[in-house]
Amino acid sequence: MAWCFRDIRRHMCMLMRQNFAKSCEKKLNEQINMELKASHQYLAMAYHFDRSDISSPGMHRFFLKASAEEREHAEKIMTYMNKRGGLIILSSVPQPLPCFADSLDALKHAMKMELEVNKHLLDLHALAGKEADPNLCDFIEANFLQEQVDGQKILADYISQLEKAQNQVGEFLFDKYMGSGMHPAK
Repeated sequence: MAWCFRDIRRHMCMLMRQNFAKSCEKKLNEQINMELKASHQYLAMAYHFDRSDISSPGMHRFFLKASAEEREHAEKIMTYMNKRGGLIILSSVPQPLPCFADSLDALKHAMKMELEVNKHLLDLHALAGKEADPNLCDFIEANFLQEQVDGQKILADYISQLEKAQNQVGEFLFDKYMGSGMHPAK
């Protein structure tokens, strides 16, 4: 009996679904899972830099904030999916890399992840355009595209600064600099 009511509720949800292609729904589910994967990786990175033998509080705070932002992105997309009548399908999150050689290595890995997430968002936006879904295009533009560009610029700046430092004293000073706000919070 309970299964029957669940099917009826799902059917009612589908009644409000309008101009929301299955291909877009599938791509949004992929994006949700990418965001959660990135959140998981950033969380692992944050606590790698919090270890007593690493002790980089600036990197810890940076990656902890990045983890929360990625999780917020996933939640925002899930809320959107529910508004559009989509079905959210979460997959298992792969095990993150547990440690990094140094801050530069971690930041380069973060940049690689951000470029991958951004590429997927751009593909999603293109698909929404192809499927004539202006609402999805607007959602992506309003909530993600500029933030991705801004985040990539911040990572590029940090990578550039660390490449110039290239020694442990430089890394220590860089970490201090991160805490003082090279890129102030918005």
